[in-house]
Amino acid sequence: MNKILSCGLRRPSFIAALMGIGLIAALPTSAQAASDSDRIRELERKLERSLQLIEELSNKVHQLETGKTDQPRRIAADNPNQHIDTPGDAFPAASLPAGMRHHDDSTPLHGFLDAGFAASGQGNAQASGPKGFNVGSFDLYLTPQFGDRAKALVELLFEVKANGHLETDLERVQLGYTFSDAATLWAGRVHTPFGYWNTGFHHGAQIQTSILRPKFLDFEEKGGIMPSHLTGMWLTGNVRTGDGKINYDLYAGNGPRLEIGSTLSTGTSNPAAGGDDNHQAFVGFNAGYNFGSGAVRGLRLGAHGFRGDVNDSNGSKTGVSMGGLYGILVNDDWEIMSEYYRFHDTVKTLTAGATVTTAVGNAHTSNAWFAQAARNFGQWTPFARAEKSALDRNDPYFFYQTGGLSYSRQTLGLRYDLDYSSAIKVEVNSTHIDGTNADGTVNDRFPEARAQWSARF
Repeated sequence: MNKILSCGLRRPSFIAALMGIGLIAALPTSAQAASDSDRIRELERKLERSLQLIEELSNKVHQLETGKTDQPRRIAADNPNQHIDTPGDAFPAASLPAGMRHHDDSTPLHGFLDAGFAASGQGNAQASGPKGFNVGSFDLYLTPQFGDRAKALVELLFEVKANGHLETDLERVQLGYTFSDAATLWAGRVHTPFGYWNTGFHHGAQIQTSILRPKFLDFEEKGGIMPSHLTGMWLTGNVRTGDGKINYDLYAGNGPRLEIGSTLSTGTSNPAAGGDDNHQAFVGFNAGYNFGSGAVRGLRLGAHGFRGDVNDSNGSKTGVSMGGLYGILVNDDWEIMSEYYRFHDTVKTLTAGATVTTAVGNAHTSNAWFAQAARNFGQWTPFARAEKSALDRNDPYFFYQTGGLSYSRQTLGLRYDLDYSSAIKVEVNSTHIDGTNADGTVNDRFPEARAQWSARF
C-alpha cells in the first residue's frame, strides 16, 4: 500500500483529485439548505475554481521539475572554464563545480575555435613566417563525472598546420579522483604543471589574453623547448592557511624523447605517451601561495622544478634539470605574470658522430623568462610582453630542437571581448633569434602582425 501511495503522490493529478474532494466536503451547511438549482450552481462554481487551482499547481510542479533537470547543464554551459584542470583560484583544478556532482549519464561537450590573419617578416631557408588568413584550431574537451569523486578530462584538438594539412592530436586524456580539496590524483596524459602559464592556458585560444604563447613555452610540435605534456601521475591540491591558500603539484611520468629532424635544429620533443624508453622517471614539483586579502589579494608566488633523462633519436642521453620562480597577479583591473626558468643539464651518453660540440660529463646552463602585463578597461584589454632565452648551443637538449636557439621578443597587443565567450585580438611583435640556423643565417630579426577571432562554447 505504501508503495502505491508513494507512486501516486508523485502525480499532480492525484494531488489535484484529493484537493477537489476536500473542497467539496467542506461546503457550508447553508448551501445544503438551498434549492437544488442554487446548490448545483454553487457546486459548479466551486468545481471551476478547483480546476483552476489544479492547473496552477500542475504548472508549478512542471516548472520545478524542469528547473532541477536543466540546472547542471546551464552551469556547465555558462562556466566551461571551470572544468579545465588547472591549479589556482583563477582556473580551479582540484574539483568540478558542485552542480556537476550528480549521477546523470550525460556529459557536457565544450570546445574552442579560432581563425586569424598573420603577416610575418621572417624568411630564410630554414623558416618562413606565416602570411595571409588561416584557420587555427578546433578544440573539443569532455569532463565526464563518474560520481562525487571520480572524474575524467579528455581534450581532442583538430589543428591546421602552416602547410594546410589537418592534424588531430589527443592532447589530454586523464582520469582523476578527488580525496578532498587538499588532494586530487590524476593519471594519464596531462599538461605538465610547471610555472603558471602551461596549466593556466590550454589549447583553446580564447582563454588567454594574447594570441601567441611565450615562444619558449609553446607546445612541443610548435617549437617549444619545454615538455609541455606529461604521461604519468599528477597529485595536486590546495590547503587554506588563514586568508590565503598553499597550492602544490607533484608529478612523475615518462621522460620526453627528442625526435631529431633531417636538418640541424629542426627536432621536436615527443611526450612519450606510448611508454618510457630510458627507464628513468621524469619528476617535478610546483608550490605556490595565493594571497586572499589586503592589497596583494589575487597575488600568487611560487617555485617550480623538474628533472629527468631525455633520450634523442640518435641514441644520446642528457640529464635535464630545471628550477625557477614565478608570480601572477589577477584582479578586476590587472593581469600581471612572470616566470623564470634555469636549466642545468649534464651529458650522460653521446652517440659517435654527433654534430654537437660537447663530451660526456659536461654540464651546461641556460635560462629563459617572460613578463606580461594586461590592463582591463571593460571590454578592452591592452597588453604587453617581453620574453628572452639564453640557451647553451653545446647542450644536446637544446642543440637539436627547433626552438633551441636563443632569442628575444617584445609584443604589444589589444583584446576586445565581443561577449562572454568570444574575443577579437590584434598584436604586433619584434623577434630577434640569436644564433646560427641550418642555412647559416645569424641574428635573424623580423617583425610580425597578427589578428585572431576566437570563441568558446
